[in-house]
Amino acid sequence: MTDTPSFSNTHEIRVLWTDSDPAGIAFYGNYYKWMDECAYYLFKAAGIRWEEWQDTWKSLGTPLISAHADFKSPSKFGDVLTVESFVSEWGKSSFTIAHIFRNGERIAAEGWEKRVWCKGDPRDPSTIASMPIPDAARRALGG
Repeated sequence: MTDTPSFSNTHEIRVLWTDSDPAGIAFYGNYYKWMDECAYYLFKAAGIRWEEWQDTWKSLGTPLISAHADFKSPSKFGDVLTVESFVSEWGKSSFTIAHIFRNGERIAAEGWEKRVWCKGDPRDPSTIASMPIPDAARRALGG
């Protein structure tokens, strides 16, 4: 991952019955959904609100181009996971958000999402293209 991040957000997730397999263990695919959810809350904590994205940033958003997770120990129905999220790597147009899932004192999973800041016409997917990350957004996220 990275050394101490300059900006991070912590979000809690309760593992629900619908998140679990017949053995009561959290289904691995939920971690990817939870990483996406935690990215939203990271942006929100930085003052970057999805609800105002196009007006404020003149951007379509930050599409996901890659995601990865390593599972360290199982989480079960009823567990409360504390997820720390932060930007671990910056590029000109792309950035990586790291997520550390803790279940009490133990690490349940670690993952990351690589995203690209994009522009284009929301009605025409053929116009989507990367654009430089605005300095204000980079600063808000600790870059």
